[in-house]
Amino acid sequence: MRILHLNTNQLGGAALCAIRICKALEQYGTDSRMLIAEGKTMPKGIKGSIAEKDDSIWFPYRAQKLLKRIFARIPLPVYKEKEKLQYLIQKLNQNNLYLHQPLSDYTNIAHHPLVKWADIIHLHWVSDFVDYQSFFKNIKKPIIWTLHDKYPAVGVQHYCSEFYPIPNNLKRIDSYCRKIKRNGVLKAHNLYLVAISDMMIGICRESDVLEGFPVTLIHNGVDTDIFHPYDKYDAREELGLIANAKIFLFSGYSIQDQNKGLYRMIEALEKTESPNKLLVCIGNVPFNSPIPETSFPVILTGMINNQEKLAKYYAAADFFIQNSYEETFAQTPLEAMSCGTPVISTPCSGAKDLIRPFNGVVCNGYDSISLSEGIMMALAKKYDSYHIRNYILENYDYRIIAKQYIKLYKSVIKKQNQSDH
Repeated sequence: MRILHLNTNQLGGAALCAIRICKALEQYGTDSRMLIAEGKTMPKGIKGSIAEKDDSIWFPYRAQKLLKRIFARIPLPVYKEKEKLQYLIQKLNQNNLYLHQPLSDYTNIAHHPLVKWADIIHLHWVSDFVDYQSFFKNIKKPIIWTLHDKYPAVGVQHYCSEFYPIPNNLKRIDSYCRKIKRNGVLKAHNLYLVAISDMMIGICRESDVLEGFPVTLIHNGVDTDIFHPYDKYDAREELGLIANAKIFLFSGYSIQDQNKGLYRMIEALEKTESPNKLLVCIGNVPFNSPIPETSFPVILTGMINNQEKLAKYYAAADFFIQNSYEETFAQTPLEAMSCGTPVISTPCSGAKDLIRPFNGVVCNGYDSISLSEGIMMALAKKYDSYHIRNYILENYDYRIIAKQYIKLYKSVIKKQNQSDH
């Protein structure tokens, strides 16, 4: 089988998942390659290509401003081009929400040599890459789409829940983008969805964009060869962490992403009676955005792209905290558990799929009081690192996840062959 994975970028949780799946499939003799929108070179150990945007006309800056004014006066149903949508979304996005639109500058993907080479096209996080109007109607091969967040199932938002309702001023354009998406996916010849959590299965089935397409549950996996236990105190010494501290670890692409909940977590730790507590935060720190003053030490490591070093931080910690409002199936708790570290999490999606009494605590709510109570519950328990890691080895090792995907690929190809005859 020849599998082509599409992902917009090379960094972030979804990108790492796609890269790890691609590598794991290669270990089982499946020819697996990637087509990526962003970057100059391919990730290490990955075969594939960087996609190119369609040819476009360059306009001077003043001409661009004039065109934007013209676009703004054209009724939305008449002018459907990407620039019009992008201008309106930016204009209406008053709350700095994480938004995308279903049109892109990559409308010729179907003609790419790797697409012609592949037996199956496997989509991952493809915002600003896959153009809904052209992609699905022009790809004649089976498409498998692993949904790493809610965006494919909704309109313009990536976070979409009671915590992130669609603002009134975005409802019209959100509805319009849903229609573009629905009309696009309905033209797909063979589209199969992969949900990475139980919650995402329900999202797919209830979505007015994705309703009716078959859904398979395959959780995220983790590279257990990289993320493995280290001696806790050796890791602390190497990383310059206090040997006798009670270390809580937090991670996010941007540590001040409101969805990740750093401020709520700091409030929770202030409420928690624990001697020698220390908070370590991994992730990008926005310029001139200091964190609040705390009664306990806080270490900001910045983004860590070296996975072996990241594994040592997991192993050095006493607990990993996931304090998100919304996740589909976060990668970081898997990595922490693979290193033998228990996880304390809000009841966001994926937590209930993954966390059991022997490997962590799922809090009763999302506020700082609920998180503090969860931390106290975890502090009162004793955890067996071997048991925690073994659970990951038996259920979430990428070799196991790869086998689940291979089974799905074979099923899809079999259905394709039957329909051809």
